[in-house]
Amino acid sequence: MTLRLFDHHIHSERSDGTVSLAERASTVSVRPHGVSDHFPWPGKMRDDDDVLRYLDDAARLGLRVGLEYDIGVAPPLRASTRASLHYMIGALHQLEVDGVRIPFDEAGAFLKGKLASFSERERFGDGELAHRIRERMLAVVRDSFERDGIDILGHGTMSPLAALGDMERAYPADWQERLIRLCLDADVAIEVNEAYGVPHRQFLERAQRMGARFSVGSDTHGPLAPLERTAAMIQAASLPHERFLRGERVRAAR
Repeated sequence: MTLRLFDHHIHSERSDGTVSLAERASTVSVRPHGVSDHFPWPGKMRDDDDVLRYLDDAARLGLRVGLEYDIGVAPPLRASTRASLHYMIGALHQLEVDGVRIPFDEAGAFLKGKLASFSERERFGDGELAHRIRERMLAVVRDSFERDGIDILGHGTMSPLAALGDMERAYPADWQERLIRLCLDADVAIEVNEAYGVPHRQFLERAQRMGARFSVGSDTHGPLAPLERTAAMIQAASLPHERFLRGERVRAAR
């Protein structure tokens, strides 16, 4: 299945990607895509001025331009900066729970297939800790939706809980519905993420039944590659293509 839906989630050398903006512009004819580098990123994407230079450089090359805004960590951007972008992806990469920072790096590497095992399976298998993580995820996402002008929730269920394997147990149905409802209320699309393979089929089916919008995100940092995993996820959950974003926000930036 060849997928031609717009790919919103692509990185370049302006954060942690390996490909220049010019090279990214050259592959738009292969598959429609934008660029959405990390904000913040040390030495490259630190403030509004860096973001606006990035926007100007990418837009001059004909690219649609977004950001992957690090929810709960990134400093606020001016409303005018957010409005200049074509879209904003908000994503969790870490979480503070009861004063303890929980990084998602190892879980993410495991989900991407870069690690053969997840060393903290026992720790995150604890039911009480898992509950606190889930509640904190919802709170941080809710705050960001209210404040940061997010258009797309990137890899929304990627966390150490996802690395445990049983997604329906890690994320009970009522929790999934609460996250989906946050997206619906804020008119935020739910990303189908190629790199991590999230969200899982039951989540996507629930989101569709509830009326959610969706977004394709390869989350690639290197050369453009086929969206095989994403195409399979979309097909398995029977997601209609007309519910996917096409390179721009669907509401006025807040």
